[in-house]
Amino acid sequence: MAESGSAPSLHQALATIAAAARAAYSGGSNLRVRSSGIVHEVAMTKWFADERMPGPACMVGVSGWDPGAAHPDRGTVTCRRCLKLTHTEPAGEQLELFAPDPDGFLLPNVSSAAN
Repeated sequence: MAESGSAPSLHQALATIAAAARAAYSGGSNLRVRSSGIVHEVAMTKWFADERMPGPACMVGVSGWDPGAAHPDRGTVTCRRCLKLTHTEPAGEQLELFAPDPDGFLLPNVSSAAN
């Protein structure tokens, strides 16, 4: 810990910045980058010195890791990538790529109608 009147260490400064950013998003806010019209879902991302910072769930780049580039937003998520990440497809919708062979091998699932 820094003595009274002395400058904090780099790690302490980064920890303070990260804690303030996490607190700003603690109420369930979404995220907007600068003046963009796109609202992102928030995910905790790895920042400097292994600190965790709120960032866009879609992992779109945010201006060189500038913590001031993103800010909380109460609007609904409009980022198509974030929406796709949070949308869960029904299990039955997944196409079977390989069908099990009676001998234990996996074979491509080729429909006779496709020939």
